[in-house]
Amino acid sequence: MTEKKKNIDWQQIRSDWEKSDKSIRWLATWYQVSESAIRKKAKQEGWPDRPKKARNKVRTKDAPRADRVEMAGIDATDPEQIVGKGHNLIFRLLDELDASTTHHAELAEMIELHEKDPRRKAAMLKAIELPGRANVIKALATAFKTWNESQQTQGKKAKRQEAAEEVAKGRFAPRGGPKLAVDNSK
Repeated sequence: MTEKKKNIDWQQIRSDWEKSDKSIRWLATWYQVSESAIRKKAKQEGWPDRPKKARNKVRTKDAPRADRVEMAGIDATDPEQIVGKGHNLIFRLLDELDASTTHHAELAEMIELHEKDPRRKAAMLKAIELPGRANVIKALATAFKTWNESQQTQGKKAKRQEAAEEVAKGRFAPRGGPKLAVDNSK
């Protein structure tokens, strides 16, 4: 048996072709038509050129992002706000870890008594067991280390370089080039 051809809404496809900056691939997927069919129809009927897609300017390191990006209630382009939010999050996670460690027996008992689904019960018990908490401590330690490093003004290499430059200003300064005893330029 052959399948009956479905009706294709070429008017709507042409309208989207002319007004939308969506890709031809997107139009083909949306209207369930092949890309080649859309291109062929556009060429046959002489559809106008597609609108140019607005391209984002490429940023360089020297040109920071000008627009404000709001994520999790903070300006994601401001490093101080990001570090502050991370700091608060780390301490909240430590508090949660402290509570789950302190009340481990009570949590395990509540899960055993009230959870009927065996797979869910096993997953919940695994989440509060020691390996899970140890992984949380590892992640928090890494986060603390990263946070502390971001708070430092200079790293060890930068401090050593600065000290070497300070010493080099004195009697250990590099010598200039050789001095010519005879002027041969004349």
